[in-house]
Amino acid sequence: MKDTNIEWSDSTINPVMGCDGCELWLRPEKIRNLIFKKYEENNIKIDKDHFGQHTKDWTTMNFVQNKKKLPLEKPSLGEITIDENCKCYAGKIHAMRAENKGYARNFDLPELHEGRIEKAAKWPELNGKARMGKPWLDGLPRVIFISDMGDALVEGMPFSVLTNQIIIPILKAGNRHMWLWLSKRPNKMFEFGEYLHRNNIYWPDNLMAMTTVTSNKSLGRVNDLRQVRCQLKGLSVEPLWEEIEINLTDIDWVIVGGESGVASKEFELNWARKLSVQCDEAKVAFFVKQLGKNPMDNGKPLDLANTHGGDWNEWPEDLRVRQMPNSFKLTGGDR
Repeated sequence: MKDTNIEWSDSTINPVMGCDGCELWLRPEKIRNLIFKKYEENNIKIDKDHFGQHTKDWTTMNFVQNKKKLPLEKPSLGEITIDENCKCYAGKIHAMRAENKGYARNFDLPELHEGRIEKAAKWPELNGKARMGKPWLDGLPRVIFISDMGDALVEGMPFSVLTNQIIIPILKAGNRHMWLWLSKRPNKMFEFGEYLHRNNIYWPDNLMAMTTVTSNKSLGRVNDLRQVRCQLKGLSVEPLWEEIEINLTDIDWVIVGGESGVASKEFELNWARKLSVQCDEAKVAFFVKQLGKNPMDNGKPLDLANTHGGDWNEWPEDLRVRQMPNSFKLTGGDR
């Protein structure tokens, strides 16, 4: 989209719609197993064969769409399991709009949409222009978030296709915009960077490689990201589920936020404060996106009117931080 409400970008674009699973969107077989486990924990018998017959061809998206129609004695347990393990907003939006033009017909089966980056590269420049409601973007080129509705680095997506659909259009456009490419598969991003290097193709300086960290379990992604052959690297630490400490070597930007939506986990504000100190010491730009639905300040609930915790006028003053990397201040034109 040329315009987005996402706080840290002006626009979004998705060369690939859909994703093949992550900690925010479990695969269907994992969802089924967790539902079985939930019923066993509550000493409720369930006909697994019957359940399998009804769901063997379902995807995770089908679970989200049909959670109130699950063939179970107490569907609420199944619904709770799905809400707890299907938190990806992109997946849930697909579950509602899968029939709409431009979306993947099935979020679990990613689809390529050719020409989108090339089209976005022609969007008007915003360098030097003020942003209504996003003053932290003032003075920057248009900041475009790649892959907010999927992951372009899914299994089976050829590197040659990604080169033609992402890298070449950005190189041709020069420094008109700043691009942020987010993936939960930085290991694949590393492999892609090596592919480009072997083929003498330059990773654009105005294309930041990014990955998501949600807990200590996903910290390994930072090490993978560090290996990518590119100039700029960023982290989306959102939703953050627990206290973490990140090695910020070669990292240029950290975005942090709490979880929103149904079955949101608590977000202790001291986790963000700790990351803020780490970023300050490492001279890394730090950006607080939102406090989420269940923010906690020193163990006490923080009562906010904004259901996503997105109105920073309600936040403690020390967390009203939205820094953009100095490296985003491009000169425009060709590299």
